[in-house]
Amino acid sequence: MLHFTHVPAVLRPDIKHFFHLLLTIDTPLEQLDRPASARKRLSPSTLTTLFQDLRPFLSWLEARGTRTLDEVTEQDLYEYAEQVASAPVGQNPKSRRLFALSRLWLMAPYLRRSGRLRQPFWEREGIEQIVGKSEWTAENKSAPIHPVTMSAVLVWCLRLIEDAPHVVSLLRTPNPAATGPLGGAAPIPTVGTWTGEVTPRQVDPLRRSLTTACLITIAYLAGMRADEVLGLRRGCCTPTMDGGRPSGAYAIRGRTYKSAVADGRSIPAGVERDVPWAAIKPVADAIAVMEALHTEDLLFTDSLFKARLKPTVVLDAGAPSSSRVRASIEHLIAWCNRRAVELNRPGEAIPADPDGNISLRRLRRTLAWFIYRRPRGRVALGVQYGHLHAATTDGYGGRVSAGLRDLFPMEEAFAISDTLHRAADHLQAHPTVSGPAAGRYRAAVTEYQHRYQGLSLTPKQTAALLANPDLRVHDAAGQTLACCFDARKALCRKGNSPTTASTTPDLTACEDRCANIARTDRHIAAVEADLAALQAELAAPLTPAPLRHRIELQISRREAIIQAHHDTPAGPP
Repeated sequence: MLHFTHVPAVLRPDIKHFFHLLLTIDTPLEQLDRPASARKRLSPSTLTTLFQDLRPFLSWLEARGTRTLDEVTEQDLYEYAEQVASAPVGQNPKSRRLFALSRLWLMAPYLRRSGRLRQPFWEREGIEQIVGKSEWTAENKSAPIHPVTMSAVLVWCLRLIEDAPHVVSLLRTPNPAATGPLGGAAPIPTVGTWTGEVTPRQVDPLRRSLTTACLITIAYLAGMRADEVLGLRRGCCTPTMDGGRPSGAYAIRGRTYKSAVADGRSIPAGVERDVPWAAIKPVADAIAVMEALHTEDLLFTDSLFKARLKPTVVLDAGAPSSSRVRASIEHLIAWCNRRAVELNRPGEAIPADPDGNISLRRLRRTLAWFIYRRPRGRVALGVQYGHLHAATTDGYGGRVSAGLRDLFPMEEAFAISDTLHRAADHLQAHPTVSGPAAGRYRAAVTEYQHRYQGLSLTPKQTAALLANPDLRVHDAAGQTLACCFDARKALCRKGNSPTTASTTPDLTACEDRCANIARTDRHIAAVEADLAALQAELAAPLTPAPLRHRIELQISRREAIIQAHHDTPAGPP
């Protein structure tokens, strides 16, 4: 909300007109003599930031007795720029304060004469002359949720969704005619593996927890923005087909709100997406649970996030507020942690995130982080992320359909940069590299050191790094190999059609004979740990005979990998 009472009265009419124009027409950025990363059409939330950036200038004018914007002289702008340069704020806020005036100047032709600001001199001489080199990057600044916290949250969300068929009849909102994919004529027990027996007093808290679990699962695994997932409606999810048969993936249709414009005006209700989101089965299951939980059109109504829901109440038609969602996420975590204690599984409680409360905004950044840097842990969870990576980057609709086209490339670049940085440090003390791609691995590390070591990647450097096929080394803590990805040699992508361009490996489908594999001493240590576990399993008296043969083959393969590495001459550090 913009409080125009904070604007000096003499300037208020023109400033109101200026913000009305920003909502209804595009800013003519082509009038700038420099490239600009700004948007032509601003969202309401961005307008709030712009308003705050403009207020210091308006207060400065009021203190000087300036009554209209067209009275501002070139000397006035020089003096204001000096004040901005000396302000006790960072470089980015300073740049925003100056560009707020640039945007005011760009819109001058559409304002009445009193509101027409002259061209700021920094649009001729450069903002960097005043505030220094830009610190801005395209990186999403939201802190990723810590992997330990996020893994535990997702596991509990999936557990609740798994239990939903057993308890949904009790949690379903009052309409007795409510039916859904999980409903049926047969009586459904009200005891779940993870929820336990549900008493009448537990109905409201459990309904709220289940709703929040579905919200997190859909938003996180589909990569949706908060307003997009909260705007989903009944019937939005359908299975995708491949050659007339179900492909195992799903398409979700919904609305997008960012930059939704028609006839020169922003559309608060959003517009239908041209391309659906790609999704995997847990997302489809979560949507099915919500469709079974009530009969409203909107999947996530505000009432479902309330602490108590009266038996006769009619569900609110609108979506919940961000504060209501945050409170419900906190409620879900507290509920899960209580159940972990009650089930005598205290080690499965959800730990607090060191960067603060979990929000829907942080989920998208966390998804991109996990896909490119996912740590090993629960095998099922690792496989799930592998399937998700394929669905969102190479599957139906690609990155655009997942809504993560900005986050994926940036996070992939950071992951590759971190991988090569760690590799360079490791090779200093442990110079042995084995495997068919050992030469390419060394070459990638050397090139990275010469071009990027010690740099904070700019958007241009990020694009250059991703465009360089020689630097596409994929690795993560706990893996038994590094992948020097070359799509032509990748056995994990051998099923792709000739027209499908794969730019990343599927690390859940590695094959020992792949030509992209390289291993360092760190990878061999992980192989040796696997070998020890297999040997212990083989020695266990309860291991069945048919399984022993498979274990012996796996042991032989690992011993051969270890021996080949030890036989490889150490290279230069």
